[in-house]
Amino acid sequence: MDQGIAAVLSAGVAASVTLLGAAVAYRAGRRQVRDQGSIEHAHWLRGQREQAYLAFLASCERATAAGRLRRDLWERMHGATPDDETLSQLRDEVQTVGRAFSEAVDQILEPLERIRMLGPDIVISEAEYTLEAVRQFEDSMSPTGDPFNGEGHLRVQRTTFAAVARQVLLHPQERVTVVVAEE
Repeated sequence: MDQGIAAVLSAGVAASVTLLGAAVAYRAGRRQVRDQGSIEHAHWLRGQREQAYLAFLASCERATAAGRLRRDLWERMHGATPDDETLSQLRDEVQTVGRAFSEAVDQILEPLERIRMLGPDIVISEAEYTLEAVRQFEDSMSPTGDPFNGEGHLRVQRTTFAAVARQVLLHPQERVTVVVAEE
């Protein structure tokens, strides 16, 4: 009888160890799948953010280039003599480029919306500050404005946005802070 009890106990222990091993393997497999999914999502999110950040910067650059062209035409127009026949042509060009500049500013909104969806908050804030700097550059094109100061502020803000975006893309798990040097 002792051999029978020993055999039953051995079988019970073996079954328990087998079940415990299966449970551990099951949990490890689930954790590995979850971790792999998390890694793939982080990689996808990084790619989406990179595309949104680059599209935003490209839109800002198009608006800045149109603003520079508008500023240069404005200066040429104010340097022309009142009877100069090119003055009318320059006025038309300034209006055309002004419309193109306004459209370029409006086109910044699409990549900004993608940034608002993808985050993180620090990049959203810097993108919104950059859009505000673009709008200030646009406002500085008025006859009493200072377009060079507006462009300088925009350049600094665009650089700050790019630095924060780069930091988020390189170190997505770290908390990013912005330090702006006083001018």
